[in-house]
Amino acid sequence: MPVAVLGVILTIASIVLLLDLRIEADVYGLLGQNDKTVRLFDRLSENTPGLEELLVVCDPDTVLDRATIGKLTALDGVKEHTRSYLQNGTSPVYGFSLAVDASDWHETKPIILQASDILGAASLNCGLTGTPAIVFEMQSRVDHDLRVAIVLAVIFVTLLFAFVYRIGLLAFFMMIPVGLGIAWGLAAYSLIRTELTLLAATVPTLLLGIGIDHCIHMIQSCRYAMTHDKMPRDRAVLLAWNRMLRPITLASLTTAITFVALTRAELSGFVDLGWSGALVTLGVFAACMGLLPLVLLYCPEHWLVRSAAFDAPVRRLAQGVEKHGVAISLVAVGLAVLASFSASSLEMLSDNHKLETSGLPSRDLQERIAKEHELSTSPLLLLFDNADDAIELLAATDRPVDINSIMAVPEVDGLLQVHPVSNPFIRADYDRTISELDAWISAEGLGNWQVSGAPALNSRIDELLGGDVPRVMPFAAIAIFLVLLLGTRSFVLPLLILAPLTLALVWLAGLMSLFGIAVSAVTIAIAPLVLGIGVDGGVHFFASWRRHDGDIEEVFAETGLAIIVTVTTSIAAFGTFVVSQSPSLIRFGSQASLALAGCLFVTLTLLPSIARRMRSTGKLKTGESS
Repeated sequence: MPVAVLGVILTIASIVLLLDLRIEADVYGLLGQNDKTVRLFDRLSENTPGLEELLVVCDPDTVLDRATIGKLTALDGVKEHTRSYLQNGTSPVYGFSLAVDASDWHETKPIILQASDILGAASLNCGLTGTPAIVFEMQSRVDHDLRVAIVLAVIFVTLLFAFVYRIGLLAFFMMIPVGLGIAWGLAAYSLIRTELTLLAATVPTLLLGIGIDHCIHMIQSCRYAMTHDKMPRDRAVLLAWNRMLRPITLASLTTAITFVALTRAELSGFVDLGWSGALVTLGVFAACMGLLPLVLLYCPEHWLVRSAAFDAPVRRLAQGVEKHGVAISLVAVGLAVLASFSASSLEMLSDNHKLETSGLPSRDLQERIAKEHELSTSPLLLLFDNADDAIELLAATDRPVDINSIMAVPEVDGLLQVHPVSNPFIRADYDRTISELDAWISAEGLGNWQVSGAPALNSRIDELLGGDVPRVMPFAAIAIFLVLLLGTRSFVLPLLILAPLTLALVWLAGLMSLFGIAVSAVTIAIAPLVLGIGVDGGVHFFASWRRHDGDIEEVFAETGLAIIVTVTTSIAAFGTFVVSQSPSLIRFGSQASLALAGCLFVTLTLLPSIARRMRSTGKLKTGESS
């Protein structure tokens, strides 16, 4: 009863805190407001009408009349009709500067909706683009995708659990502590952050799968005690809790420490993902260990003694692993060697902006006006310390061929808009353009300058990614190793658990390289997460291995099915992102699912083979307390 009362109090407090938590899906939100590039961009955008315009783009034979322009200008939040681009045979473009933050979805949403209604009521073949429209469409799409992913994850996990254990209602009740744990963790996160950025917003779906994993292991242990050891239900629940306390604690700590490793990144999106993931992991752990035993004690007893669908096949799998262990190990190592050669040519996606905005109507309109008017809605912004230098650059005649046009920005001395010929969101093109500008400005003898704009933000993401990956991965691996070292009181077991899991990451990298799939800002977080989540299966395997003195068939009977179901539920949770409209979420879900599938193969085949080999040579002891 005290546990239940405490759970109710925490839940009520969490609901209050979660009311103020918002989802911010802008890809540049990954940088955070404290980044120097973001601060400069925000300062220029706030002080300069027209830099963050809402653009209306019409078909070539459609022109806005004065009445329609007047209605758009009169909207609350629209500052003025800034400019119009009217050329024969091209699409008319009208710019409207905003009095609100053009990248804030909550402030621009009513403007976008009302402007769309005005254009629709006038039966005009026009659409909206520019930063406000892109952010709105991107935010709306991600918000929809995350909601759909949560619903699908719950449905898939319930169906999977009901199919394997033939207890659909238990799956439903099992999700109650998991859902409460997620709410507690997010509420704790809201105390230090007020927004969930693009990466952090995936945490509820991810932790749904991880939390279910803890529950399944405890339920499977309880079932095993009741059916194999013939224990009464109350003793079986207590035994399962005692047996699972250490491995579930270790699994939770390794997952949490992996998320914590992401907080060492410079990219703010990784930091947000790290804090939210770590806090939600701990919340789910507390809820599962505190509340799930109550569910098991008071649910109908026959739910826990029904035979599972794959009990017999799992035992046969154990026999196959014992018989063909050497061959399995050789195949796994051979695949890893081949994948490592392929992974050496893995590329980093250098168009983060296009990754998240592809498929948006506003992006298509951007490309249309860029082609017809040679107008970039995301120009490079050059800000000179000395305003006279900007005037001299405008008057210079030896402009590089890669620079399409240069325009002065009204109301801000020393600020120029530079429209490059090439795509500034591709890193190589951006670097070449900046290099040519630097050489040109130096040749003219001009002073100091800074570059800003959306392409500069995109380049900044690439720059931080290059430093974050080598910084985060070693920290995550070392931290997980130390947690396992303390938890297992063994130096060998952590190596056995971690080393094979790296094969899954190598296999994933090899497949991505083979099919020409590049790594992006969103998918780069997969590597440490797979280490943290994939290690859970190894922790539970060796805990059961010790209890059963190395008897693989009994290990598989008690824990093997649980490992299969838990990893499969995690794959289902990640896999729900595959049906998203957001390209980054699709990549995140599909690649994480493949990596976890590799972890499942390694855990159930390679780990038992290595363990048997080391046991026969006396290098791995069994029968120790778990």
